[in-house]
Amino acid sequence: MSAELWVALSSPVVAVFLTVWNFRRTSRADRLRAFFEVQGRYLDTEVRAGRRLVHRNVAGRQSHEIAALPEDMVSRIGYTLAVMNSIAIACEGRYVDSGMVARSMGRSYAGAMAAAVPYIDHVEQQRGFRPYLFAERFAQSLRQRT
Repeated sequence: MSAELWVALSSPVVAVFLTVWNFRRTSRADRLRAFFEVQGRYLDTEVRAGRRLVHRNVAGRQSHEIAALPEDMVSRIGYTLAVMNSIAIACEGRYVDSGMVARSMGRSYAGAMAAAVPYIDHVEQQRGFRPYLFAERFAQSLRQRT
């Protein structure tokens, strides 16, 4: 197993473990502060631009069209999805109140993840594993809430 593959597979597990472990030490004020940090990352200019790229250049595309995207665009999309995955990890670990996240950015989040499916499928074909599992699972739960 290559080092890159090992890190890619183990980092979400480590992130969830650390999130759950730290949750026990947090207060309501800490969770509210964490929500504002998560929201700030989601609304960051670079992440918003990445979500826009997902909607414009990924939604409804085929794998060969995704493969033809410029490398900088793919990198920006990947960064955006990684941020969204970290938000999902924070919600799943209960470091952030998922209800607040759902009310403030749930529709946007679920829409962006639905639009990103062709990109995620393409990455899975290339790497052999499905990235952003937490984000996909969280987006599914958001769609079920509405």
